[in-house]
Amino acid sequence: MSIESLESALPGLVAQRLQTPRRIDWEVIFGGLGTQLPDDYVGLAQSYPRLKIGRFLTVTAPAPGYEEGFVESARMDLAGAEEMSQKGMTGGYPVFPAPGGLLRWGSSIDGDEFHWRTEGQPNQWTVVVAGRNDDWFHHEGSLTSYLSGLCSGTVPPYGLPPNFPGPDPAVSVG
Repeated sequence: MSIESLESALPGLVAQRLQTPRRIDWEVIFGGLGTQLPDDYVGLAQSYPRLKIGRFLTVTAPAPGYEEGFVESARMDLAGAEEMSQKGMTGGYPVFPAPGGLLRWGSSIDGDEFHWRTEGQPNQWTVVVAGRNDDWFHHEGSLTSYLSGLCSGTVPPYGLPPNFPGPDPAVSVG
């Protein structure tokens, strides 16, 4: 899937696409994380600042000039996830950098977390949703295929409010 499929599922998004891609120093991020990130995410982050869907789900994105802060935030998330893993609270998934480990890319206002399952090359990574009620859902597709399907109604909102995102969800960037 691609940004275009997400824009098709979220018509309000297209008008908010930046005219000039953001200049994010991906080498700092890739070096700090020890991995590249999926191409669809890189394209999304360059075209849109942080994305919020339905006033509920936020897709994080690095800001130009604050790449090291983005990496540090990711490391703090991973440290917290590792603590949760040691308590058996990660749905049986390991934490990145372990093969197939979880690496967070988003969250909801209710405390749901959205991760990549980092198995294989970054463009092969799939999505794992950790619902706040310990509901776990694995989507066999990319971040943009998950969001596109969620917004178009072809992917059920497992572990999320049953009416999310609803018809014509609000979308904001920034």
